Amino acid sequence: MKALKSLLLIVGFFITTQAKAGFITINETQLDAIFSQPSFGSRPIDIRIGETTELVLPNLLDITTNAEVNELFSMHVGFFNIVNFYFIDTISACGSTINSGIVGCGQTPGNNFVVESGYASGSNGSELLAHELAHNLGLHHNSGNTLMDPRINGFTTLTEQEANSIHSSSLVQDNGLDYWININPVLVVASASIPLPVPEPSTLMLFLLSFGFIFKNAINRK
Repeated sequence: MKALKSLLLIVGFFITTQAKAGFITINETQLDAIFSQPSFGSRPIDIRIGETTELVLPNLLDITTNAEVNELFSMHVGFFNIVNFYFIDTISACGSTINSGIVGCGQTPGNNFVVESGYASGSNGSELLAHELAHNLGLHHNSGNTLMDPRINGFTTLTEQEANSIHSSSLVQDNGLDYWININPVLVVASASIPLPVPEPSTLMLFLLSFGFIFKNAINRK
């Protein structure tokens, strides 16, 4: 059985009035930078983001058990060498760990991980995604000022040994010259998205003003 690793940290909540609870935020440029840092030498890895898949799974928007994590990962989209990034509302379980501070859980190794949408959209979102992706690529936690510290710490450093280990993963594809990882973002929603109609110019302002957004200040979850 693949091991599951959790990431514990201070969590900020972000709530919108949209019908779908989860939302996707991926900074491809920042992910590329993390996986092409100097420790990768002449073999930088390109993170390639594919089309988004939407899964209507209202019971998995808030994950509280490892059984739910496994259920979500069983929905894998694409071939075995494609990584799925799942975006949900909240997660508090990963493997044998139950903790309200968990915001990400990934297989080690494997081709699936899940994160909280709200945290992924924050300033440390790319660090969170890269950390979980590194678990998929076979890396374990390594305490210190590095990407693989069990907590978000503002660092994205990978050692040369870790970079070499990543390159041995079957998820890294190459053509003899370039190296890349294919990603499928998966949005988990409570109900299928329905495109909103385009308003007439005369009613555009009223239409825009009709939307409200609710924000919560960041709080500590211990």
